[in-house]
Amino acid sequence: MNASNRRHTRYSVPEGALVSQKIRSNSVLARMLGWADCRLRDISIAGALILTEKKFGIGDKISIKLSPRTDADLVFEGEVVNCTKDPRSGHFQLGIAIRTPTARSPEESFFNKLESIFHQVA
Repeated sequence: MNASNRRHTRYSVPEGALVSQKIRSNSVLARMLGWADCRLRDISIAGALILTEKKFGIGDKISIKLSPRTDADLVFEGEVVNCTKDPRSGHFQLGIAIRTPTARSPEESFFNKLESIFHQVA
């Protein structure tokens, strides 16, 4: 698989696959308010699809904190590129463009293992 295809291959994240999933805006005020719960539906090296009760706007800089069962917390930085309302749950559905993690970081290692952790979205 070439790098371009790998970047956009999405992986479904089933319920219970992660201990916790949190999101927050990177504004000064939001950092003081802390993290809000979210639900990671799928992820790729390029981005993520997230459901949350907290409202965000297109262009908002955000952080996503994932707590896998076996590793330490992972924090990904990104930007909201799409925001809609999920008709089933009533939550906000956010499309997040994830910034490339630094080399040899736990976040980069997580991305390199996506294929072995989660199932590819058809």
